[in-house]
Amino acid sequence: MQDTPCPRVRLHQLRLYVDNHLHDRYLAPPLVLVAAALLTTWVPVWQVVLWAVVELAVIAVYIGVYLRFLRAQPQPSHEELWTRRIAWAHGAHMVMWSSIVVWAYVPGDLNPLMFVMLMQAGLISLTVAMSNPHRRLLLSDLVAPTVALVVPPLRDGTLFSLGLTAVGIFYVALMLQVGLRMHASTTETLVLRQRNDELIRQLGQQVRRDGLTGLSNREHFIATGRTELERAARYRHPLALLMMDLDHFKSINDTHGHLAGDEVLKSVSRVCREMVRTNDCLARLGGEEFAVLMPQTSLAQASAAAERLREAVAGLRCDLREGVVTPTMSIGVAIAHDGQEGLPSLMRRGDLAMYQAKAKGRNCVVLAPDPATRQEA
Repeated sequence: MQDTPCPRVRLHQLRLYVDNHLHDRYLAPPLVLVAAALLTTWVPVWQVVLWAVVELAVIAVYIGVYLRFLRAQPQPSHEELWTRRIAWAHGAHMVMWSSIVVWAYVPGDLNPLMFVMLMQAGLISLTVAMSNPHRRLLLSDLVAPTVALVVPPLRDGTLFSLGLTAVGIFYVALMLQVGLRMHASTTETLVLRQRNDELIRQLGQQVRRDGLTGLSNREHFIATGRTELERAARYRHPLALLMMDLDHFKSINDTHGHLAGDEVLKSVSRVCREMVRTNDCLARLGGEEFAVLMPQTSLAQASAAAERLREAVAGLRCDLREGVVTPTMSIGVAIAHDGQEGLPSLMRRGDLAMYQAKAKGRNCVVLAPDPATRQEA
């Protein structure tokens, strides 16, 4: 099975690879020391010490690369760069272990041969178990130990040695098949997880969005409003609310039909979405009624924003098959100072201001009176 072309899945594979190999920081150094002690049985001590020092340094380098990768938390677009870095760093480790066949193997001596083949067979098994999440790194990690496993017996030229080479080849083929099957299973799991995450995200959006306009729905607006009021109370900043209603919308439905009314709602929604800030919550509350929550917004700023929205909607020309519609909107503006007001009260004041705009002839903005000022009066 080939690696999925999706960069996000490949990055997950690389993370799993790194997580598996991070155990090396605890196990690899003691293993180096044990192997070095055994090698001194037939190899000069200075060669063994040199190998052990270099190998410990290589381990420190690739563990450092792993830790930098985890700290960096790279994006999928950086997966290829980190794969190359890890391939070079861990590849040096594989080459160092496989180099034993060059300087520690004694042709014609069965004990060194068995030791070398045992070390390489164990290295291949560990590689399959730890490197399988990332197919490309799995294959590159297997190159050096595979060569070190199957080549030494060929140097003896005996029938027994040729048999060992054959056993080594079949063992590598078997372990490679196991590794690729494990990789395929891991990849399938990651792809399914990604699809499930995307499905959950889409379902979450559907729960929060109005099906016709794509704006936030009433439930999401209410939840957001409560959260923003709590934040406004905590940080002592004002929260503005715009309650908006399309004028004479019933007559649009009656004259042109409900499908035409839906097109008008969508056109108005697009215009309003372009006018509000990214941190504002624009919602369709139902029918032709809309609302905007504007955090950290004063009364003057909210009034100006409402006027811009009103003008934008008034300038809209909806060319429908049933005819041309030029909608207008009445807007009520209410402010919660320092978040010291409940959402129902704030929406009620905004609604009253919006109905006052209707009574004044529609297509205008009315500011709700400050409750504190009203109480003083």
